[in-house]
Amino acid sequence: MRHVSREISRRSPPENKEGGIVGWKWVMLSMVIAGLGFCVVQWEPGNVGNLRGKIVALTQSLAGLPYQYGGSDIEGFDCSGFVHYVYDCFGIQLPRTAKKQGKMKRQVRFSGARPGDIVVFKIKRSWHTGIFLSSRFFAHAPKRGERIRNEEFNSYWKKHFKWAVRVIDD
Repeated sequence: MRHVSREISRRSPPENKEGGIVGWKWVMLSMVIAGLGFCVVQWEPGNVGNLRGKIVALTQSLAGLPYQYGGSDIEGFDCSGFVHYVYDCFGIQLPRTAKKQGKMKRQVRFSGARPGDIVVFKIKRSWHTGIFLSSRFFAHAPKRGERIRNEEFNSYWKKHFKWAVRVIDD
């Protein structure tokens, strides 16, 4: 488990346009990450199908956090730091860079990708990674000035898609 560099519990919850506290995302993020300053997630090794669901749930709970080049914690993430962080919360060690994540074994075609797999893109000479959510969406830390979000597999992303990487055996 990794120590989070700041105590999120000391922060006030974000507010929506009407001034109310943003609901379930703040609660889930606080429960998963703030718990004693660690990424605390427990799972049973025999329950692999459930692990994919937990990875997707954690992935989606991080939506809205900022992009930060070289970032790998809740202060901000780059694409590979985001993927690395999510898997690390479940005790799964991955390489830290997008290129190394993308070159891991167990590559699968788009049609064989499953929720929780790593999606790999090659844009010009740069590698980019995210987490597969469904045949229509993936989550990623896009670029400077933007936030982690779910992205549709539109024509741009389909054009640059290389493969998915299967990390979880099932």
